[in-house]
Amino acid sequence: MNEFKLYEQLITAEDEDEVENILKKAALLSDDPDLWVPFSGNEMNYNVIGNQQADATAALVEKVINAIDAMLMAQSYKRGIDPQGPSAPRSMTHAIETFFNIQNGKIANLTAREQTALAENIHLVAVGSKPDPSYLVIDRGEGQTPQSFPDTFLSLKNSNKERIPFVQGKFSSGGTGILPFCGKRNYELIVSKRHPDCPTAQGDKSKGSWGFTVVRRMFPDENRRISMYVYLAPKGRILSFEANEIEVLPSRSSAGTPAKPYAVGLPYGTCIKLYSYRWKAKAVATTEARYELERFLHSPCLPFRITETRDYRAHYYSTTLSGIWTTVSQDNGSENKKVEKGFPSDGMLSLPDIGPLAYEIALFREEVDPRHFPHGIYFTLNGQVHGSLPSNFISSSLKFDYLSNYLLVSVECSKMNKKVLEDFFMASRDRMRRDEIYYAIQEGIREELKNHAGLREHNALRRQRDIEQALSDDKETVNLFQDLLNTDPALAALLGGGSRLVTTAGPIQITPFEGKKFPSFFHLKKEPKSGLVKNCPLNRAVRVEFETDADNNYFTRADSPGRIEYQPPNLCLSSHLWNGEFNTRFQMPWDAKVGDEIEVVVTVSDVQQEMRGRQFESRFRLKGTGEVDEVPHPGGRPNPTKSAKQANGKKREPALELPRVIEVRKEDWQKPMLKFDEFSAVKIAHADEEGYIFYLNMDNTYLLTELVRARDEDKLLIKFWYKYGLTLCAMGILREEKRKRSATSHEVTKNGHPEQEESSEDLDRVSQYAAGIACVIIPIIRRLYRGPTIAST
Repeated sequence: MNEFKLYEQLITAEDEDEVENILKKAALLSDDPDLWVPFSGNEMNYNVIGNQQADATAALVEKVINAIDAMLMAQSYKRGIDPQGPSAPRSMTHAIETFFNIQNGKIANLTAREQTALAENIHLVAVGSKPDPSYLVIDRGEGQTPQSFPDTFLSLKNSNKERIPFVQGKFSSGGTGILPFCGKRNYELIVSKRHPDCPTAQGDKSKGSWGFTVVRRMFPDENRRISMYVYLAPKGRILSFEANEIEVLPSRSSAGTPAKPYAVGLPYGTCIKLYSYRWKAKAVATTEARYELERFLHSPCLPFRITETRDYRAHYYSTTLSGIWTTVSQDNGSENKKVEKGFPSDGMLSLPDIGPLAYEIALFREEVDPRHFPHGIYFTLNGQVHGSLPSNFISSSLKFDYLSNYLLVSVECSKMNKKVLEDFFMASRDRMRRDEIYYAIQEGIREELKNHAGLREHNALRRQRDIEQALSDDKETVNLFQDLLNTDPALAALLGGGSRLVTTAGPIQITPFEGKKFPSFFHLKKEPKSGLVKNCPLNRAVRVEFETDADNNYFTRADSPGRIEYQPPNLCLSSHLWNGEFNTRFQMPWDAKVGDEIEVVVTVSDVQQEMRGRQFESRFRLKGTGEVDEVPHPGGRPNPTKSAKQANGKKREPALELPRVIEVRKEDWQKPMLKFDEFSAVKIAHADEEGYIFYLNMDNTYLLTELVRARDEDKLLIKFWYKYGLTLCAMGILREEKRKRSATSHEVTKNGHPEQEESSEDLDRVSQYAAGIACVIIPIIRRLYRGPTIAST
C-alpha cells in the first residue's frame, strides 16, 4: 500500500461515499482489529463521543478552538517558554498580547489588514458540492508527530492541556463532537506534521513526517450492542509519508473570482477534513457559515479565514472572522453603524461565591437584518459561547419585546470562581447545569438589564413608534370599551381593572449624550458636603450612583480601556456605565453587624490620567442596618400591584388600560418581531409594566374566508367581531395566566430554586391559543348575535 497515494485520494475525496470507495479498493474497510483501533483505546468510547455538542455549529467551533490552542502552543515553544512553566502567560488574553504583540490581547486593536494577515494561520474551507459539502479546518500551529497521534488527536483520557493556563481545551474530548455530524458514517480525516520549533517525546523519531488517519463509526451488530469509533492504524501504526509541504490551503481569491481548493502548501501544522458535514449553513460559506459561527464565537482570541471553493456566485469568496464584538467596536465611528448610539455598553456583575462576570451589551439598529448577527443572552469563556438563557428571556423576563431580536449580551465567565465555573458549564461546552448558581446568575442579570436606562428607553421608543398611528384619535375604540365597562362591571373585574380607561401615554425621548474617550471627571453623584453615608440592610444591597463624561464602553473597549478598583475589593455586586451615569450596587461584608461602618474607596484611572500623574478617587461610607423582609421592587420603584392613593389619602380606583390593537397586513408578516403566516392570529407584546399591545393579523385565512362569503354591508361588522372578539379572548387568557402564576409563585423546584422559565408569562403560548380561537370566533359570534342584519343570513 502506497501511503502517500492513499493520503492524496482521501484529502481530495469530497464526500463520504468517495471515502468509502477508496477504503474498499485499498482493502481497508473491514472491521479487522489489525487495521482499526478503538478511539482512545476504549471500545465504549461512544458514551463520551456521542454525548458532546447537540448543535453542529457548536461542534465545529471546537475544531477552530483547537486550532487557536495549537497556534498559541507553537508560539510559546518558539519563544522558548514552557507552556506549563511559571513564565507562561496566565490567560489566553495575556498569551495573545505576549505572543502576537497585540495591545490588551484584543484583536479589535488591529486594523482590518492586520487581522486578515494574522487570520492566514487558521482556515475553514468549504469544498465539495452545494448540497453535500465537506470542510477543511487547517492551522499552522504546533502539529503532532505520527507517533503522538494516539495520545493527542485520538485520545479521550490524556490531560494534554490541563496544566496549560492559556489554552481553552480542558476536557480532553479531542473535538470529537463533530463526528456524529460527519455524514451518515461519521468519517473524519486527520493529517498533521510537528512544527519544527516544537519539542517531541524522547525516542520519537517521526518528527519530520506527516501522519494521517481516518476516523469512522462502527455500528452495532450481533457482537456489539452500541457503536464504537475507530481510527485507521494498520498493525497499530499511524500511516505516514515524507513531504516538505502538503497542498491543502486554498488559493487567494479576488472580487468575483472563486478560490481554488488544494492550491497552496502547508509546511507544518494540522489539517482536519470533515466529510459530508451535516450543517444547516450549506449556502455560501463567507456569509451563512460566518453568521452561524459568530453565534458561538463572539470574540475568538485569534481571527481566522473562511473560504468558499464550491460552485457559487458570490461578492467575495474569502473573509476574515474576528467576532461580532470586534465588528461592533470597529464599527463605532462608521456612518453605517450597526448598533444604536451609545452602544456597545458594558457592566460587571459580581455575586457572592461566584466571582466577577463582565458583560457587554449591543443593541442593533432595526435596519440591520437579525439573521446576520447573534441576539440573546449568552455566557462565554474567552469569547466562546458555552450556554445561553432561554430564547424568550428578553421578552418574558425583561419585557423588552421590541428589543428581543436586536439585543446581544455576552457574559464573560473566565474570571468566575474556578470550582463554580467547573460546575456551571458542562463538559460538552454547549449548555449549563441548572442549579442554584444558574438561578442566582439569571436573577442578577435580570436585575441589571431590567434597570438599564438605555435598554428601557430604546424599548419604549420602538414601542411608541409602532403604536403612534394605531392609537391616534381612536375615539370609536375608546367609546366602545368604555361602554362595555360601564354596562358590564364583571368584564372589568375579569380583565383585572376598574371602570376607568387609560388611553394615552407620554412621549418618549432619548437625551443625546456625547461621551469622551478619556473622561474629565468621575465622581459621586449629588455627594453631600459632609460626605455620603449609605444605610445598607445586612441582607440587601444599596445603589450608589456616580457621574462622568466617559464613553459607555470606557471600561471594556479594546484601545486604552479605563480601570476601576474598589477598596475593600468584594463589596460591589454590580456596575454599569450608561450616558454619564455609573450605577453600582454595594453590600455590607458577610460578617458585618448592625451599626458597623465601612469606608469604601473607588479609584478610576486610564493611560491619560496616569500620564498626568493623577486618578479619580471617590469615598463614601456604608452603614449596616437591620435586615429587611420585603424585597423592594427592582430599581426602587413602588410595586405597581399596590393601589395608588389620591392626595386626600383615599384609594384610587385602579385603571384598566385600553387594549392597544395594531392591524397587521400580509406585507408585514415577516417582520422579525411578528413572523406571521396565514394561520397566525395575534402577537402580544408588553406595553409597559402591566399593559399589552395586540398585533392582529387582518389577512388571517379564516377571516378572509368569512369576508369572501359575507355581503358587502356585513364586512365591517365581521372585521369588528374578529378584531375585538379575538382581543378580548386573548386578554381573558392573559388574565388567567396571571392568576395561575400568582397562585404558584411560592412554589419551587425539587432543588429549592424558582423555576423562572416556567413561571414567566409565555405570550407566545397565548398567541397559539388565540390562533385556535381565530378559526371559530366569527361563527360563534354570528350564532349568538341577535341583530337584524346578520341574524337573517
